[in-house]
Amino acid sequence: MASKGLLLSREREGLRNFVSLQGREPTHVGATRIPVELPETLYPVVGDDVRAALTGLLALAAPGDYSRLTKAVIDLLGLLKETFSDKTWKNAVLPAARAHTLTGLIHECPFTRHSFTRPRGYPGDAGLLDFVYRHPAARPAQEAASDAGRTVMTSTVDVTACEAVRLRRSILAGKIDDAALRQERPRILAIASGHLREAELSVALKEDRIGRLLAVDQDATSLAAVDGYRTSISEVIETSLNTVRAILAGKADLGRFDLIYAAGLYDYLDARVAARLTRVLFDHLDPGGRLLIPNFLWGVPEEAYMEVFMDWYLLYRTRDEIEKFAEEIPPATVRGSTYSEDGTGVIGYLEVERV
Repeated sequence: MASKGLLLSREREGLRNFVSLQGREPTHVGATRIPVELPETLYPVVGDDVRAALTGLLALAAPGDYSRLTKAVIDLLGLLKETFSDKTWKNAVLPAARAHTLTGLIHECPFTRHSFTRPRGYPGDAGLLDFVYRHPAARPAQEAASDAGRTVMTSTVDVTACEAVRLRRSILAGKIDDAALRQERPRILAIASGHLREAELSVALKEDRIGRLLAVDQDATSLAAVDGYRTSISEVIETSLNTVRAILAGKADLGRFDLIYAAGLYDYLDARVAARLTRVLFDHLDPGGRLLIPNFLWGVPEEAYMEVFMDWYLLYRTRDEIEKFAEEIPPATVRGSTYSEDGTGVIGYLEVERV
Protein backbone atom coordinates (compact mmCIF):
# COMPACT_ATOMS: atom_id res chain seq x y z
CA MET A 1 0.00 0.00 0.00
CA ALA A 2 2.86 2.36 0.69
CA SER A 3 4.15 2.16 -2.88
CA LYS A 4 0.69 2.86 -4.31
CA GLY A 5 0.28 5.75 -1.95
CA LEU A 6 3.56 7.13 -3.20
CA LEU A 7 2.39 6.78 -6.79
CA LEU A 8 -0.86 8.56 -6.00
CA SER A 9 1.10 11.32 -4.30
CA ARG A 10 3.18 11.74 -7.44
CA GLU A 11 0.08 11.90 -9.64
CA ARG A 12 -1.45 14.48 -7.31
CA GLU A 13 1.67 16.55 -7.65
CA GLY A 14 1.47 16.16 -11.42
CA LEU A 15 -2.09 17.44 -11.41
CA ARG A 16 -1.16 20.41 -9.25
CA ASN A 17 1.75 21.23 -11.55
CA PHE A 18 -0.49 20.99 -14.59
CA VAL A 19 -3.13 23.29 -13.15
CA SER A 20 -0.45 25.79 -12.18
CA LEU A 21 0.49 26.11 -15.85
CA GLN A 22 -2.75 28.04 -16.41
CA GLY A 23 -3.17 26.99 -20.03
CA ARG A 24 0.48 26.85 -21.10
CA GLU A 25 1.92 23.75 -22.76
CA PRO A 26 2.07 20.79 -20.35
CA THR A 27 5.07 18.56 -20.05
CA HIS A 28 4.77 15.66 -22.46
CA VAL A 29 4.20 12.26 -20.91
CA GLY A 30 6.53 9.69 -22.45
CA ALA A 31 5.07 6.72 -24.35
CA THR A 32 7.06 4.31 -22.18
CA ARG A 33 5.40 5.41 -18.95
CA ILE A 34 3.68 2.56 -17.08
CA PRO A 35 -0.03 3.33 -16.39
CA VAL A 36 -0.88 3.50 -12.71
CA GLU A 37 -3.32 0.87 -11.42
CA LEU A 38 -4.90 1.87 -8.12
CA PRO A 39 -7.06 -0.11 -5.68
CA GLU A 40 -10.75 0.79 -5.76
CA THR A 41 -10.50 2.17 -2.23
CA LEU A 42 -8.50 5.07 -3.66
CA TYR A 43 -10.99 5.92 -6.42
CA PRO A 44 -12.69 8.62 -4.33
CA VAL A 45 -9.34 10.26 -3.75
CA VAL A 46 -8.60 10.18 -7.47
CA GLY A 47 -12.02 11.69 -8.12
CA ASP A 48 -11.30 14.52 -5.73
CA ASP A 49 -7.99 15.25 -7.44
CA VAL A 50 -9.59 15.24 -10.89
CA ARG A 51 -12.34 17.60 -9.76
CA ALA A 52 -9.79 19.92 -8.19
CA ALA A 53 -7.71 19.96 -11.38
CA LEU A 54 -10.72 20.78 -13.56
CA THR A 55 -11.88 23.46 -11.14
CA GLY A 56 -8.46 25.05 -11.43
CA LEU A 57 -8.92 25.24 -15.21
CA LEU A 58 -12.22 27.14 -14.97
CA ALA A 59 -10.26 30.37 -14.63
CA LEU A 60 -9.30 29.98 -18.30
CA ALA A 61 -12.93 30.46 -19.41
CA ALA A 62 -13.24 34.03 -20.68
CA PRO A 63 -16.66 35.56 -21.40
CA GLY A 64 -17.73 34.31 -24.82
CA ASP A 65 -14.44 32.49 -25.40
CA TYR A 66 -13.54 29.04 -24.11
CA SER A 67 -10.61 28.49 -26.48
CA ARG A 68 -7.89 28.38 -23.82
CA LEU A 69 -10.11 26.33 -21.55
CA THR A 70 -10.82 23.76 -24.26
CA LYS A 71 -7.18 23.28 -25.17
CA ALA A 72 -6.18 22.89 -21.53
CA VAL A 73 -8.98 20.40 -20.89
CA ILE A 74 -7.97 18.28 -23.89
CA ASP A 75 -4.36 18.27 -22.69
CA LEU A 76 -5.24 17.47 -19.09
CA LEU A 77 -7.57 14.61 -19.96
CA GLY A 78 -4.95 13.20 -22.32
CA LEU A 79 -2.40 13.35 -19.50
CA LEU A 80 -4.74 11.55 -17.12
CA LYS A 81 -5.60 8.82 -19.64
CA GLU A 82 -1.90 8.20 -20.24
CA THR A 83 -1.18 8.19 -16.51
CA PHE A 84 -3.79 5.75 -15.22
CA SER A 85 -4.71 2.20 -16.20
CA ASP A 86 -7.82 1.62 -18.30
CA LYS A 87 -9.70 0.39 -15.25
CA THR A 88 -8.82 3.40 -13.10
CA TRP A 89 -9.58 5.73 -16.01
CA LYS A 90 -12.97 4.17 -16.71
CA ASN A 91 -14.16 3.81 -13.11
CA ALA A 92 -12.58 6.79 -11.35
CA VAL A 93 -11.19 9.48 -13.64
CA LEU A 94 -13.83 9.58 -16.38
CA PRO A 95 -16.91 9.66 -14.10
CA ALA A 96 -15.37 12.44 -11.98
CA ALA A 97 -14.52 14.51 -15.05
CA ARG A 98 -17.91 14.02 -16.69
CA ALA A 99 -19.78 14.99 -13.51
CA HIS A 100 -17.84 18.23 -13.14
CA THR A 101 -19.46 21.65 -13.66
CA LEU A 102 -17.09 22.22 -16.55
CA THR A 103 -19.08 19.73 -18.64
CA GLY A 104 -21.91 22.22 -18.93
CA LEU A 105 -19.54 24.77 -20.46
CA ILE A 106 -18.01 22.29 -22.90
CA HIS A 107 -21.46 21.10 -23.98
CA GLU A 108 -22.28 24.57 -25.24
CA CYS A 109 -20.34 23.30 -28.26
CA PRO A 110 -22.94 21.89 -30.71
CA PHE A 111 -20.44 19.36 -32.08
CA THR A 112 -19.56 17.94 -28.66
CA ARG A 113 -23.17 18.00 -27.44
CA HIS A 114 -24.45 16.25 -30.60
CA SER A 115 -22.02 13.39 -30.02
CA PHE A 116 -22.90 13.08 -26.33
CA THR A 117 -26.68 13.13 -26.80
CA ARG A 118 -26.68 10.79 -29.84
CA PRO A 119 -29.82 12.18 -31.50
CA ARG A 120 -29.93 9.26 -33.93
CA GLY A 121 -29.36 6.69 -31.21
CA TYR A 122 -25.80 5.61 -32.05
CA PRO A 123 -22.30 7.15 -31.94
CA GLY A 124 -20.48 8.83 -34.80
CA ASP A 125 -23.56 9.47 -36.93
CA ALA A 126 -23.49 11.31 -40.25
CA GLY A 127 -24.78 14.51 -38.66
CA LEU A 128 -21.78 14.53 -36.35
CA LEU A 129 -19.40 14.13 -39.27
CA ASP A 130 -21.01 17.12 -40.96
CA PHE A 131 -19.64 19.23 -38.11
CA VAL A 132 -16.19 17.80 -38.79
CA TYR A 133 -16.52 18.51 -42.52
CA ARG A 134 -17.69 22.06 -41.77
CA HIS A 135 -20.56 21.18 -44.06
CA PRO A 136 -23.40 23.68 -44.65
CA ALA A 137 -25.85 21.13 -43.22
CA ALA A 138 -24.31 21.68 -39.76
CA ARG A 139 -24.43 25.45 -39.97
CA PRO A 140 -27.87 25.98 -38.33
CA ALA A 141 -26.79 24.16 -35.16
CA GLN A 142 -23.54 26.09 -35.09
CA GLU A 143 -25.32 29.43 -35.49
CA ALA A 144 -27.77 28.55 -32.70
CA ALA A 145 -24.94 27.89 -30.23
CA SER A 146 -23.56 30.43 -27.77
CA ASP A 147 -20.53 32.50 -28.71
CA ALA A 148 -18.45 30.53 -26.22
CA GLY A 149 -19.82 27.23 -27.53
CA ARG A 150 -18.71 28.13 -31.03
CA THR A 151 -15.18 28.76 -29.75
CA VAL A 152 -15.15 25.25 -28.28
CA MET A 153 -16.25 23.88 -31.63
CA THR A 154 -13.59 25.85 -33.47
CA SER A 155 -10.99 24.29 -31.19
CA THR A 156 -12.33 20.74 -31.40
CA VAL A 157 -12.90 20.47 -35.15
CA ASP A 158 -9.37 21.73 -35.74
CA VAL A 159 -7.71 18.85 -33.86
CA THR A 160 -5.67 16.22 -35.69
CA ALA A 161 -8.36 13.53 -35.51
CA CYS A 162 -10.88 15.76 -37.28
CA GLU A 163 -8.33 16.79 -39.87
CA ALA A 164 -7.79 13.08 -40.56
CA VAL A 165 -11.54 12.59 -41.10
CA ARG A 166 -11.64 15.47 -43.57
CA LEU A 167 -8.64 14.00 -45.33
CA ARG A 168 -10.38 10.60 -45.40
CA ARG A 169 -13.28 12.20 -47.26
CA SER A 170 -10.89 13.50 -49.91
CA ILE A 171 -9.12 10.14 -50.15
CA LEU A 172 -12.41 8.32 -50.72
CA ALA A 173 -13.40 10.79 -53.44
CA GLY A 174 -10.01 10.20 -55.04
CA LYS A 175 -10.55 6.43 -54.98
CA ILE A 176 -13.89 6.88 -56.78
CA ASP A 177 -12.13 8.92 -59.45
CA ASP A 178 -9.27 6.41 -59.70
CA ALA A 179 -11.79 3.60 -60.27
CA ALA A 180 -13.13 5.50 -63.28
CA LEU A 181 -9.60 5.65 -64.70
CA ARG A 182 -9.05 1.90 -64.30
CA GLN A 183 -12.46 0.75 -65.48
CA GLU A 184 -15.03 2.24 -67.82
CA ARG A 185 -18.11 3.28 -65.82
CA PRO A 186 -17.17 1.31 -62.67
CA ARG A 187 -19.66 0.09 -60.10
CA ILE A 188 -18.96 1.28 -56.57
CA LEU A 189 -20.29 0.25 -53.16
CA ALA A 190 -20.09 2.48 -50.07
CA ILE A 191 -20.78 0.55 -46.85
CA ALA A 192 -22.08 2.56 -43.87
CA SER A 193 -22.16 5.49 -46.25
CA GLY A 194 -23.59 8.12 -43.92
CA HIS A 195 -24.36 11.22 -45.95
CA LEU A 196 -21.86 10.16 -48.65
CA ARG A 197 -20.23 13.60 -48.54
CA GLU A 198 -17.26 12.34 -50.58
CA ALA A 199 -19.64 12.35 -53.57
CA GLU A 200 -19.51 16.14 -53.50
CA LEU A 201 -15.74 16.00 -54.13
CA SER A 202 -15.72 13.35 -56.88
CA VAL A 203 -14.98 14.64 -60.37
CA ALA A 204 -15.87 11.31 -62.01
CA LEU A 205 -19.37 11.37 -60.55
CA LYS A 206 -20.02 14.88 -61.77
CA GLU A 207 -18.68 14.02 -65.24
CA ASP A 208 -20.93 10.94 -65.50
CA ARG A 209 -18.03 8.48 -65.62
CA ILE A 210 -19.42 6.17 -62.89
CA GLY A 211 -21.82 3.38 -63.81
CA ARG A 212 -23.34 2.82 -60.38
CA LEU A 213 -22.73 3.99 -56.83
CA LEU A 214 -24.69 2.10 -54.20
CA ALA A 215 -24.77 3.70 -50.72
CA VAL A 216 -25.67 1.25 -47.95
CA ASP A 217 -26.51 2.38 -44.43
CA GLN A 218 -28.66 1.39 -41.46
CA ASP A 219 -29.92 4.97 -41.03
CA ALA A 220 -32.84 6.04 -43.21
CA THR A 221 -32.20 9.70 -42.36
CA SER A 222 -28.69 9.46 -43.77
CA LEU A 223 -29.91 7.75 -46.92
CA ALA A 224 -32.55 10.43 -47.44
CA ALA A 225 -29.70 12.95 -47.67
CA VAL A 226 -27.89 10.70 -50.14
CA ASP A 227 -31.04 10.42 -52.28
CA GLY A 228 -30.83 14.16 -52.88
CA TYR A 229 -27.53 13.67 -54.71
CA ARG A 230 -29.33 11.92 -57.56
CA THR A 231 -30.50 15.29 -58.82
CA SER A 232 -27.62 17.50 -57.63
CA ILE A 233 -24.64 15.24 -58.51
CA SER A 234 -25.46 12.04 -60.42
CA GLU A 235 -28.47 9.89 -61.19
CA VAL A 236 -26.34 6.73 -60.85
CA ILE A 237 -26.36 7.08 -57.05
CA GLU A 238 -28.61 4.53 -55.36
CA THR A 239 -29.40 3.80 -51.71
CA SER A 240 -30.08 0.62 -49.76
CA LEU A 241 -31.29 0.44 -46.16
CA ASN A 242 -29.32 -2.48 -44.73
CA THR A 243 -27.25 -3.53 -41.73
CA VAL A 244 -23.88 -5.22 -41.33
CA ARG A 245 -25.71 -8.21 -39.88
CA ALA A 246 -27.81 -8.55 -43.04
CA ILE A 247 -24.72 -8.29 -45.23
CA LEU A 248 -22.92 -10.98 -43.21
CA ALA A 249 -25.98 -13.23 -43.45
CA GLY A 250 -26.15 -12.80 -47.21
CA LYS A 251 -29.57 -11.17 -46.97
CA ALA A 252 -28.59 -7.88 -48.62
CA ASP A 253 -28.95 -7.92 -52.39
CA LEU A 254 -25.91 -5.87 -53.30
CA GLY A 255 -24.42 -7.10 -56.57
CA ARG A 256 -20.82 -6.97 -57.75
CA PHE A 257 -18.48 -4.01 -57.82
CA ASP A 258 -15.17 -2.61 -59.00
CA LEU A 259 -14.60 -0.63 -55.80
CA ILE A 260 -15.94 -1.18 -52.30
CA TYR A 261 -15.08 1.03 -49.35
CA ALA A 262 -16.27 1.30 -45.77
CA ALA A 263 -15.32 4.82 -44.55
CA GLY A 264 -15.51 4.80 -40.72
CA LEU A 265 -17.39 1.54 -40.12
CA TYR A 266 -14.44 -0.60 -39.00
CA ASP A 267 -13.66 1.79 -36.14
CA TYR A 268 -16.64 0.20 -34.35
CA LEU A 269 -16.32 -3.47 -35.34
CA ASP A 270 -14.97 -6.31 -33.23
CA ALA A 271 -11.91 -7.88 -34.88
CA ARG A 272 -13.69 -11.16 -35.67
CA VAL A 273 -16.67 -9.38 -37.22
CA ALA A 274 -14.30 -7.13 -39.14
CA ALA A 275 -12.49 -10.13 -40.65
CA ARG A 276 -15.76 -11.83 -41.61
CA LEU A 277 -17.14 -8.67 -43.18
CA THR A 278 -13.92 -8.15 -45.12
CA ARG A 279 -14.20 -11.62 -46.62
CA VAL A 280 -17.87 -11.13 -47.51
CA LEU A 281 -17.27 -7.73 -49.11
CA PHE A 282 -14.27 -9.08 -51.02
CA ASP A 283 -16.57 -11.73 -52.50
CA HIS A 284 -18.66 -8.91 -54.00
CA LEU A 285 -15.72 -7.64 -56.07
CA ASP A 286 -15.38 -8.31 -59.77
CA PRO A 287 -11.94 -9.39 -61.06
CA GLY A 288 -9.53 -6.50 -60.61
CA GLY A 289 -11.84 -4.88 -58.07
CA ARG A 290 -10.49 -3.26 -54.92
CA LEU A 291 -11.65 -3.14 -51.31
CA LEU A 292 -10.58 -0.15 -49.20
CA ILE A 293 -10.80 -0.19 -45.40
CA PRO A 294 -9.72 2.73 -43.19
CA ASN A 295 -9.31 2.50 -39.40
CA PHE A 296 -8.08 4.92 -36.75
CA LEU A 297 -4.64 4.16 -35.35
CA TRP A 298 -3.53 4.26 -31.73
CA GLY A 299 -2.24 7.57 -30.39
CA VAL A 300 -5.05 10.03 -31.10
CA PRO A 301 -4.36 12.89 -28.65
CA GLU A 302 -8.05 13.80 -28.33
CA GLU A 303 -9.21 10.28 -27.39
CA ALA A 304 -9.75 11.17 -23.72
CA TYR A 305 -11.81 14.29 -24.54
CA MET A 306 -13.92 12.22 -26.95
CA GLU A 307 -14.67 9.64 -24.27
CA VAL A 308 -15.43 12.07 -21.44
CA PHE A 309 -17.42 14.83 -23.10
CA MET A 310 -18.58 13.21 -26.35
CA ASP A 311 -19.24 9.64 -25.13
CA TRP A 312 -17.53 8.64 -28.37
CA TYR A 313 -15.43 5.47 -28.34
CA LEU A 314 -13.49 4.10 -31.30
CA LEU A 315 -11.58 0.85 -31.71
CA TYR A 316 -8.04 2.05 -32.38
CA ARG A 317 -5.71 -0.42 -34.06
CA THR A 318 -2.13 -1.04 -35.11
CA ARG A 319 -0.98 -1.69 -38.66
CA ASP A 320 -0.82 -5.43 -37.96
CA GLU A 321 -4.36 -5.44 -36.62
CA ILE A 322 -5.65 -3.59 -39.69
CA GLU A 323 -3.86 -5.95 -42.06
CA LYS A 324 -5.45 -8.90 -40.23
CA PHE A 325 -8.86 -7.76 -41.50
CA ALA A 326 -7.98 -9.68 -44.67
CA GLU A 327 -6.89 -12.92 -42.97
CA GLU A 328 -10.06 -14.85 -43.97
CA ILE A 329 -9.72 -14.05 -47.67
CA PRO A 330 -8.33 -17.03 -49.62
CA PRO A 331 -4.79 -16.00 -50.67
CA ALA A 332 -5.28 -17.37 -54.19
CA THR A 333 -7.99 -14.77 -54.83
CA VAL A 334 -5.80 -11.80 -53.84
CA ARG A 335 -3.74 -10.05 -56.51
CA GLY A 336 -2.14 -7.79 -53.95
CA SER A 337 -2.72 -5.72 -50.84
CA THR A 338 -1.26 -2.44 -49.67
CA TYR A 339 -1.21 -0.62 -46.36
CA SER A 340 -0.81 3.14 -46.14
CA GLU A 341 -1.40 5.98 -43.71
CA ASP A 342 -2.76 9.44 -44.30
CA GLY A 343 -0.69 12.58 -44.02
CA THR A 344 -1.62 13.02 -40.37
CA GLY A 345 -0.58 9.50 -39.37
CA VAL A 346 -3.94 9.07 -37.63
CA ILE A 347 -5.80 6.72 -39.99
CA GLY A 348 -4.43 3.57 -41.60
CA TYR A 349 -5.77 2.26 -44.94
CA LEU A 350 -5.84 -1.33 -46.13
CA GLU A 351 -6.51 -1.87 -49.83
CA VAL A 352 -6.96 -5.40 -51.19
CA GLU A 353 -7.24 -6.17 -54.91
CA ARG A 354 -9.01 -9.21 -56.32
CA VAL A 355 -7.40 -11.45 -58.96
